[in-house]
Amino acid sequence: MKKLFITIAFVAATMFASAQLYVGGSLGMNTESGKVKAENSGTTVEQDAPKTFVFTFAPEVGFMFNDNMGVGLQLGFGMGKMTQKDYSFDPAATLTVKTTTIAFAPYFRYVFAEVDNFKFYADAKVSYAMNKPKATFEQDGTTVTQDGDKTTTLGFGIVPGMAYQLTDNISMNCALNILELGFQTEKTIEKDVDGAGTDVTTTTNDFGFGINMPSPITIGFFYTF
Repeated sequence: MKKLFITIAFVAATMFASAQLYVGGSLGMNTESGKVKAENSGTTVEQDAPKTFVFTFAPEVGFMFNDNMGVGLQLGFGMGKMTQKDYSFDPAATLTVKTTTIAFAPYFRYVFAEVDNFKFYADAKVSYAMNKPKATFEQDGTTVTQDGDKTTTLGFGIVPGMAYQLTDNISMNCALNILELGFQTEKTIEKDVDGAGTDVTTTTNDFGFGINMPSPITIGFFYTF
């Protein structure tokens, strides 16, 4: 028993002696707008297309036990806004939908190859996300605000990635979400659908490649202590 304890202590000491803490993350922003033109019998009607703005912030912290194995935690915060002018009303009305997203994903990382300044790894990740929109309808000075359908997502995936060492402490990481293999379940709750207090819960299960991420590639920068 004493020899076993000494062996375990030696292995633990060896692992933590070479352990490295890293912090970093990624920022994202996207905006979209345009015009919609309809022509019929010489008559042309033009109006603004929906305007969208999305901002995401994903901080991350991790701990590498050695050159090959580590654990980490990724957080996600997102804010989105969609504004649409509807000219079918008289006077015209404006619909604004604001969406807030909160997510977190603990993971286990395994580095399976290293070539020059490149490291290739795979993350086994458990992810949870909550999405809640709020809609505002404005017309002729009158404003009506209503909560949208709340959506929660729980999933498990294996995501390959690549890190390029810019300096001894700074690296640029690239996660290849398009190659992600995993399972995801999504639940949406619609409140008071018929006006009589009926709530409808819709559950969707997915299994496949790249099911969790809207972006095929995610790039972030990290600092290793």
